[in-house]
Amino acid sequence: MKEFFARLFSQNNSDLKIGLFDGWHILYLLIIFGGTLVLSLWGRKRPEKKTKLQKLMAYLTVGLYVADFFIMPLSDSYDGISAYKLPFNICTIMAVLVPFVQFNPRLAKIRQPVVILSVASSLMWMCYPGTALGGQPPFCYIIFQTFMYHGFLFCWGVLNLAYGDVTCSLRKIWKEFVGILLILVWAAFGNAVYDRGYNWFFIETSIFPFLPDKIMPVMVVLSVFGVCLVIYGIYYVLKALGKRKVPTR
Repeated sequence: MKEFFARLFSQNNSDLKIGLFDGWHILYLLIIFGGTLVLSLWGRKRPEKKTKLQKLMAYLTVGLYVADFFIMPLSDSYDGISAYKLPFNICTIMAVLVPFVQFNPRLAKIRQPVVILSVASSLMWMCYPGTALGGQPPFCYIIFQTFMYHGFLFCWGVLNLAYGDVTCSLRKIWKEFVGILLILVWAAFGNAVYDRGYNWFFIETSIFPFLPDKIMPVMVVLSVFGVCLVIYGIYYVLKALGKRKVPTR
């Protein structure tokens, strides 16, 4: 049984390699975006299924996140349990917050920023997946898990917007900005306390050679907030298109 799980979660299961925006990367994006679109349209026609679909995506997001800590020691992609998976990055923080806003009505006030930041952070990772740039096989554990985790997180957030449980309001966009700043402080705390070069939230060391390290906190905040603005723009465009009446002949 030990050998079976070692093979199942091994990184060396194929000679194929995944790279930035190659065919395998595009395939993952098509599956995630296509699946999210199908569920969004399907659920809108079946009101009784909306909440169940949202809860399912929340369960899958949290389930994949928790299960990862048990599977990492079985995978040769990791040297035991990776502390980098602790909830100090924006995507992993969202995994902790998703069940609270999904299942606790008392936290309805923070559901909007959690939803928007979940969509923004997962979208940013899927478009530039750092862990998928090392030439690993496209369906090894580390690649499959990270894409599916971000995919379920993305889908959960989009379903909240598509079903109308969360609406984008420019008057309340300050909540996303405050949320980003709180994540910045939390990530800085993690980087300072653990002090092992984890670079949570990419605020310690630049991941781009053309950006100096010292401006990364500002650039990260502006980048995430910029993606939030893009999401708002897409939301309002789609909302306006949905209200357009089909002309009669």
